Amino acid sequence: MSYQDLQAAFSVSAKLLESNNYHDLTRDLIEMLMSFDGITAVDSYEILARQQKRPDEPDILVRRFPLSLDENYIDDNHTIIREIAYRGQHGVSFTDFDGEPYIVIYICEHTVPERLVLIRGEVNDYNAELIRGLSLIYDRQVRMFDSKERDPLTLLNNRQTLDNTLEQVVDFYRGREQEALKSWVALLDIDHFKEINDNFGHLYGDEVLIHFANLMKSEFRYSDFLFRYGGEEFLVIINQTDQQGVTEALERFRQCVEDYTFPSGQVTVSVGCAPIEPDMPISDVIEVADEALYTSKSSGRNRVTLQLESRKPKIEHSDVELF
Repeated sequence: MSYQDLQAAFSVSAKLLESNNYHDLTRDLIEMLMSFDGITAVDSYEILARQQKRPDEPDILVRRFPLSLDENYIDDNHTIIREIAYRGQHGVSFTDFDGEPYIVIYICEHTVPERLVLIRGEVNDYNAELIRGLSLIYDRQVRMFDSKERDPLTLLNNRQTLDNTLEQVVDFYRGREQEALKSWVALLDIDHFKEINDNFGHLYGDEVLIHFANLMKSEFRYSDFLFRYGGEEFLVIINQTDQQGVTEALERFRQCVEDYTFPSGQVTVSVGCAPIEPDMPISDVIEVADEALYTSKSSGRNRVTLQLESRKPKIEHSDVELF
């Protein structure tokens, strides 16, 4: 390996190590791979779950990168992804599908969800070794970001990842403002949680949080995004549905929590929900959802409130005197 080759290898490796989050990491990797001679396409996916609709036809649930919000996303690579998900091995492999050469980077050990980078094309021996090295860095960076971007108690996404996810959701809807389906932010607050800690202790409180998070995972769809927002407050981004659909989903979850037997006994949840609009600042979306949550709590708790816009009076800039 020449000095120039070694310098190039360190340069691309350093760029991956400089990424600040999983989104940037994957974007940078795709850009690097597309610059290699012989590579014609690079697609990245998260494998969310395996499902068995029919005994003879196993299937998968995937999310594409950049973000796709469809509940059951399928594209031209679906058959290949399914084969990798059921038969693939962790790491890098050079293979063919239907006579076409592919390079597969599959991160499936100790990560949830699994990550797949599907590379179409052939490369020379030098670039093949470079891809192997990049895949090792990508693997370790994915694991690091997973531990950094998830709440250690509930294993849900933490608040640190929220802004980035919301920005991707907003980007998805730009140019689609007229579509009937949209995404929604819902804040979920466990009612009287302080009393649980005071009466039963913080270990019981933690158990309640874990059970609550597990209910979120089981009741919401794979295409939705779940977060622990802080303390006893959680957040869910419900994607690609209308006002009736999001109301029914949240009411169904509220009833599920009320019917569930927690370690401390019965628990209820108050919910506030607001739509994500491409032209609305992210902070304003959260503020409207928070206003709706306040309405649920001040109206007796254990209820869902959906609010389309802020009820706070708007300040006209012409009325504000700076001096």
